[in-house]
Amino acid sequence: MPGRKQITAAQLAQHLSYKSSLALLPPSSITRPIEDVRRVHDKHFTRWPPHINLIYPFLASNSEAGLSEEQGGRVQDPSNQPLPRLKQDIRSRIETVVRDIQPFHVALSADPAGVFHHGKKNKTVWLDPLAPSTTRSATTIHELQAALQSEFAECDADGRPFTPHLSLGGARSDKGAQDICDAIRNSIANLQLSEAPEQEDKQPIVLNYYVDKVFVIARKGFHDRFQIIGAVELGKK
Repeated sequence: MPGRKQITAAQLAQHLSYKSSLALLPPSSITRPIEDVRRVHDKHFTRWPPHINLIYPFLASNSEAGLSEEQGGRVQDPSNQPLPRLKQDIRSRIETVVRDIQPFHVALSADPAGVFHHGKKNKTVWLDPLAPSTTRSATTIHELQAALQSEFAECDADGRPFTPHLSLGGARSDKGAQDICDAIRNSIANLQLSEAPEQEDKQPIVLNYYVDKVFVIARKGFHDRFQIIGAVELGKK
């Protein structure tokens, strides 16, 4: 996002880490067109899954020994070693916030994709999480983030206004950014055409999904891939 210069890892308070994030993760059923574009244009492709950060950087000490969760199941890292799981006190804090927030729909819009201009030769292309037919879901994402940010007030390294986005990749020119915008539009349109050929040219270029969980993701080292260490359901009393 544009704005003030990002704090470096060395400048972070000790309780925070760029190796930890509280985020939304779209389901695998809609990520193929996203990943097809990110694989080519996103230098962070191998480290990050498709995501919308809610709080980043997040807490440095957020896990304990045990098996992590991924959508209710157990996961292991590529070396077959159990991944850490979310600390119970952090899980409880998240549960307290999201139990009164009901799941909601969003549409990741490429019609058009957004572009952050960090400088003349530094741009990021992203999908905008809108509501399918109204502005309600975009507001809900802001409400969800604000409630979590209030609970985790100690995660205060990023003082920029919250702009929900799913990053697709970086470019060094306006043309490069437009190429990424065109690529994601075509990628999503091709998926829509394969699923509903009779609706060609009649659909907005969006990926719809149902937000029913927030995720804590973490990585061991700065060059490792983020893994899910905990998932908390929305609206669960």
